[in-house]
Amino acid sequence: MKDLKEKVVVITGASSGIGAAAAAQFVALGCKVVLMSRTLEKLEAVAAPLKEKGSVQCVAADVCDEASVAKAFGAIGPVDILVNNAGVGFATDLSSCTLEDYRAIMETNVTGVFLCSRAVLPGMKSRTAGHIVNVSSVVGKVANPGAPLYCASKHGLNGYSSGLQQQVAKDGIGVSMVSPSAVDTAYWDGRDIDRSKFLQPEEVASAIVFVVSQPAGVLIKDIDLTAMR
Repeated sequence: MKDLKEKVVVITGASSGIGAAAAAQFVALGCKVVLMSRTLEKLEAVAAPLKEKGSVQCVAADVCDEASVAKAFGAIGPVDILVNNAGVGFATDLSSCTLEDYRAIMETNVTGVFLCSRAVLPGMKSRTAGHIVNVSSVVGKVANPGAPLYCASKHGLNGYSSGLQQQVAKDGIGVSMVSPSAVDTAYWDGRDIDRSKFLQPEEVASAIVFVVSQPAGVLIKDIDLTAMR
């Protein structure tokens, strides 16, 4: 497996859930981890215990905002691994949901990935090395009627990821998707649903670390996860 020590890892949506769990695992491997989300206070709460174990930096940025993304990545410098984890989702009735609902989901789940990936690609190309991991979902392959806009955003993310994967392979850059089924995160807050059999954020984080740890010349394009409980 690849040694990730000293690699610079940027994780979006790192203030909770999968992002926070991934941060802990990358820090344990000796990576230089940059936590990114809109709220600095939440990031600092995640970072506090991790700073005792390794290098952790917090950067506040809105992944949907082009200027915010450019400023954040300009301050971070070269990035070895980008984990596009920031995501928004909620139940939607397509006959009554608003344009604001549509934009909230699409701009975070698709536009945000585009902007953050575009920010790191020139540096990765110049070094002919790097890895981008996009956190998708099983509903990006088979939709459900409860959250169709969320499903559509993940279908769009999958198409973007596949196209990017093919474009940058010649540059030595890996692009992977990690596609979990339901995960016990804040996505489900406020819903009357039993989460006891859901995947845990740490389990998805382990899959993210696994795909970027493969030996040189090996790319896991997509990995589906579901709980066996």
